[in-house]
Amino acid sequence: MLKAIAHFVRNGPEVLRMQKQHSRAEFLDLFNEKADAQGYADVRRELVGDLAGSILEIGCGTGSMFRYYGERARVDAIEPEEDFLERAVAKAQRTSGKIHAMAGDGMNLPFSNGSFDTVVICLVLCSVASTSRVLAEAFRVLRGGGQLRALEHVRSGGAVAGLLMDLGNPLWLRINKQGCNWNRDPLAALSEAGFWVDDVRAFQRFDTMMPAFPMRLVKAHKPR
Repeated sequence: MLKAIAHFVRNGPEVLRMQKQHSRAEFLDLFNEKADAQGYADVRRELVGDLAGSILEIGCGTGSMFRYYGERARVDAIEPEEDFLERAVAKAQRTSGKIHAMAGDGMNLPFSNGSFDTVVICLVLCSVASTSRVLAEAFRVLRGGGQLRALEHVRSGGAVAGLLMDLGNPLWLRINKQGCNWNRDPLAALSEAGFWVDDVRAFQRFDTMMPAFPMRLVKAHKPR
């Protein structure tokens, strides 16, 4: 925990300067580009690079994930924030029809039951109004046997670190200005939604852009 705090203190000021110098959408694009260059590109590839068939990405932001989908992927990507969506649409238009970005809310997906082979959620569950509602909707639109891929940061499992994250969350919300809560842990909600969890990879990175959150890369599926 002390190492993570020191990492934040050392790198946070530069990220905050970037945030002040750019619009929300510009900042998110620049942030993700720098984070990917420092190693998150490999994490994104692990998350979606092998996927094929019909895919729904919930909360695509500015479309930073699009470049990492494979040639056999056909992606519908939804995003509720207009400024983010504008950039995502522009990126999707450069994919020769492989990706379609549109307005949409993960709390109320505009798709029929069993519409997709895979649902992708990346750094979204920290900021939604209801984690359980989004996961219930993801479960609904997946076909039986379909996959869920998720990359999320989680509350620390340590007693002291977890408590500090709880106490510091209001301040973190004011700092990040993206509605990001750093003390959520969606793994229990996956099972409650009906998913079977196949694999959870825990990791933590100390790059200069991303805070050194405890991270989870999750692969799960909807029972047939």
